[in-house]
Amino acid sequence: MNEVLHQLQAPFASIGAIPSLLLTAVWFALLRYFRYSGYGIALLSLVGTSGHEAMHFLVGWLLRAKPVSVSLVPKRDGNHWVLGSVGFTGLNIFNSAFVGLAPLLLLGISWGVFQWWLIPAYQTGHMVSWFIAGYVAACALFSSIPSTTDIKIAALSTLMYGVAGYGIWYVAR
Repeated sequence: MNEVLHQLQAPFASIGAIPSLLLTAVWFALLRYFRYSGYGIALLSLVGTSGHEAMHFLVGWLLRAKPVSVSLVPKRDGNHWVLGSVGFTGLNIFNSAFVGLAPLLLLGISWGVFQWWLIPAYQTGHMVSWFIAGYVAACALFSSIPSTTDIKIAALSTLMYGVAGYGIWYVAR
């Protein structure tokens, strides 16, 4: 367990961690600021939206949720914008938690970009690469947040797995 904690803490002890965190935070703040700007956020977060929808598609395909459509064209829906979507015909109580919460996998991608691209780019003085890596890390972090629709799709299935997990834990203790 200590080895895992050491691996997670190691990037923060290196030179360039603080500036890299600040750069990622600035990019993330820009994405949050422009999130209601319609096509502005669509263009700014296209990388993240592509990753978000790709996670839904890949997990849905792996779990046989039968993805049938993918859209990266932003659409206005009332007071907010839908930046992308994936349609499924095989969602059920067993796979919808994993499909709906699939964008959380982007947290690992954001962490990997931070650890293996962002910090090394700063340390070697490649400022253009550092700037781009900060953008990619922030997009992955921003896009890892499940949408309201994602949460609605995953809710019942997540509850089922939670109750089952609690039941197993209760019986096993």
